[in-house]
Amino acid sequence: MRAEYQDGFVIVIRRFQPLDFQQVMEIEEEAFSEHNPYFYMQFYELNADTFLVAERGGNVLGFAVGLQVSGLGKVFSISVRKGYRGMGIGGMLLESLIRIFHNMGLAGVALEVRDSNYRARLFYEKHGFVRVGLCQNYYSDGENALLMRRVL
Repeated sequence: MRAEYQDGFVIVIRRFQPLDFQQVMEIEEEAFSEHNPYFYMQFYELNADTFLVAERGGNVLGFAVGLQVSGLGKVFSISVRKGYRGMGIGGMLLESLIRIFHNMGLAGVALEVRDSNYRARLFYEKHGFVRVGLCQNYYSDGENALLMRRVL
């Protein structure tokens, strides 16, 4: 996928490559405290087709990681570098990942999001996800996770 903005700003969505690892880790550390960075290399080794990056001129601006679980696609993680949020990059990554899951013949896509993360919840709802449940004490700090799904 490729998007070009009015000012010539071009973003390409492509598969993650090992050379992207450091930049993905920088973005991950900006956004999350829960994940072990080396999970991402394991995800790449096991799910290369569903590990995507948004890139502009060699700079990784965001990433999305998905996997297949019990006939569903699962969004494990998605994040965009600070300074580039609100430009539609996260939506491009998510829709690209959903398209891959659809092409795999999966029935739907699932994810968990912090119950308190109102902005993320609205983002997923905007992309067709609906709330299907709540997982008590899901995160290490005891916060609940909202379970969301989108039918494909």
